[in-house]
Amino acid sequence: MIKKFLIFIVLLSSEVYSVELDGIISDSEWLDAQRFDSFNTVYPFSLKKAPKQTETYILSNEEGIFIGFKNYQPAESMNSIKSSRDVMNDSDANVVVIDFANSGVEAFEFVINSSGSLIDGTFTNGNDLSRDWDGNWMGAVIKEDDYWSSEIFIPWTVATLPLNKSEYRPIRIMFGRYIYEDNVWISTIKSSYSRNEFLSKLTPIKIKNYSSSKLSFFPYISSQADSVPGTELTRVGADIFWNTGDGRQINATFNPDFGQAESDDLVVNFSAQETFFNEKRAFFTENHSLFTLKDRDKFTVINTRRIGSKPDYNCSQTVDEDACNASEKTYSDLDYAFRLTQKKNDFDIGLFVASESDEPFSKGKEFVAFRSRAKIGKTTFGHVITNVNNEFTGNSSTVNAIDFDKIYSDKIRVASTMLSSKVENNNGYGFKASVRYRPNRNNNTNTTLRYFDKNLDLNDFGYLKDADYFQLSSRSSRQNTSYSDESNINMSELSVWWSLSGDTKGNTNPFFINPQFEYFYKDGSKFNAFITLKTSGKNTTITRKNELYPFAKIKSSKSITADYEGVISRDLEYDWRVSFDRSPKYNTWDSKGYRKSFFKFGTKYSIDENLTMSVNFIAKKEKEWLRWLQENEFSSSDLSRREISFNLNWFRGLKHELRLKSQFIALKSQSPKSLVSNQQGYLGQNNKTVLPFDIGQAAFQLRYKYEFAPLSNVYLVYSRGGNIDLEDQDDAYSNLFQEAWSNPSNEIISIKIRLKY
Repeated sequence: MIKKFLIFIVLLSSEVYSVELDGIISDSEWLDAQRFDSFNTVYPFSLKKAPKQTETYILSNEEGIFIGFKNYQPAESMNSIKSSRDVMNDSDANVVVIDFANSGVEAFEFVINSSGSLIDGTFTNGNDLSRDWDGNWMGAVIKEDDYWSSEIFIPWTVATLPLNKSEYRPIRIMFGRYIYEDNVWISTIKSSYSRNEFLSKLTPIKIKNYSSSKLSFFPYISSQADSVPGTELTRVGADIFWNTGDGRQINATFNPDFGQAESDDLVVNFSAQETFFNEKRAFFTENHSLFTLKDRDKFTVINTRRIGSKPDYNCSQTVDEDACNASEKTYSDLDYAFRLTQKKNDFDIGLFVASESDEPFSKGKEFVAFRSRAKIGKTTFGHVITNVNNEFTGNSSTVNAIDFDKIYSDKIRVASTMLSSKVENNNGYGFKASVRYRPNRNNNTNTTLRYFDKNLDLNDFGYLKDADYFQLSSRSSRQNTSYSDESNINMSELSVWWSLSGDTKGNTNPFFINPQFEYFYKDGSKFNAFITLKTSGKNTTITRKNELYPFAKIKSSKSITADYEGVISRDLEYDWRVSFDRSPKYNTWDSKGYRKSFFKFGTKYSIDENLTMSVNFIAKKEKEWLRWLQENEFSSSDLSRREISFNLNWFRGLKHELRLKSQFIALKSQSPKSLVSNQQGYLGQNNKTVLPFDIGQAAFQLRYKYEFAPLSNVYLVYSRGGNIDLEDQDDAYSNLFQEAWSNPSNEIISIKIRLKY
């Protein structure tokens, strides 16, 4: 019955195109195509003529855009390894970047490697790449004795295109190719992802223009059983995506399933900063690039992982406290989410709304965001306003952000973001401004100033790593791409990064400077060595912004790190990393000085193009590891960490994928000493007792995925996670791994079917 149902869905989803997607570049099909065959080397950025011949073709009709590549090279030099969607590996590959609006503001990336695996992403702000997006496009490859070729089909509805009623549509485009044998990227434009001007350098062309609207319906059904609490859950819902064909796209989801088919990595976080996790849920990554406004790891104005997070509870104030405690959940269900975007040439607007479900002892939150963006010449302006209404707490938060990006020339680019927040009666402000200066193709300097006052709060809807924070930082680099053909070095880079930061009251963190040397070799190997020097100063975040004890004074430090990624053969790779840190002793307590050693070794082996395995091992040891306990109390202990991970990916064709992902972490804190700081931040001995502790964490996921039609999948998932936290014990690492595995916090078997109509 299930087999017949899947066959029906495949037939329903199947379409016949005027260009047969078989990877074969036949003259009859591509007779009217535009042809491009001039490529230059952009990695390393030498701009030399491409080492191997490549021919690219593009044509369009009422179905969409068809792109073909013919990549000349001997069959024995080809490298093909299958990967999950959006996972880059060392396979030969073709890439297309298209700015459908011809604006230089946003573009879409389409990559197909020589095994047929697909990768895609979106570009914003000149060259910021995100691979969260999964578009509805297709591709195929074929290999011959002296070349391999690929065909890509991009429907008109893959993105929101501004309305254009003329016979030809102007777009900007780049064709590229990765050649594994030479370890180079080649491109039809003399720019790359790392350049200030990337989107603005895409080649302007005209293709035959067609308007197309499409309504896509993604119903799903999922069922899961967790044997630890003994719970079962079955859900039915749907995502709806409507591209109207005139620059508008409407997305909605009802009773959505936000169970994770993709698991997050394990994190043990003792710092004052929250851990940021990327979005993996399909609805929130589709057509979302307009709402993306972020600054590296410092802030994100809209962090969709906030939607559906743990509800607020106050069980001690309820009539039935036991029932409240028993009903607590780690996530919120959603009633619906809605997103509308409209693009008109150089002006884009968007509306985003989401509503969480009420719980028996809590109430869901309401999320609203409005985004606008315009481009005038080489200047882009934008504004976003967000609001979160928390009916349970009675609080409301509003955030405004204004962004500005101007490319003055090939040499200078300026970008800034102004932020304001209002949470209850507290108003907060902040800004980030950066200047990128590239006087020539080999030299680059990026200088950034950040200031976030103590009341700035983005965390109801967004993410802010630190409030009450300022930073002035700069990174300068110089590349050398002029190595001879006989040299085994592809490129080298010397860079220096420095940073001065602190809180807004003038308390400064240690100033640090970080010189770095990197060598990139023609066989794909990489070597990286850097030194980090920090002055003594104040740690302004460790006490969690305590008013009486706002910082702790720490000693200067120096560290040296070496990292190497080696290639033994096209099937076997390995990498290692070593790092050593040193700080002088404190004179105010029984200190011998901070010491840290870090070792990492990993290897990846591809048995064939269908089966890849990887293993990683990490060992870290710290002397006088400083841990905040409460207010002005700390502990100093010997901390050691062991981490083992094993991953396996097996493919049968391009439809079946079996993935195993496992990670085990063990931490041991021994010989703790109790410390206390005074109001000047000086650390001293404390007479309180601090116990040693052991922590073990384990995570395991076995996932089978069957793609029976484009963007229509069946998932079968087994996942298990556990953790153990022991005080005043000294257990072996192997026992901590075993105990974390033997004491699971969850053990879930789930099945999910998501269809596309």
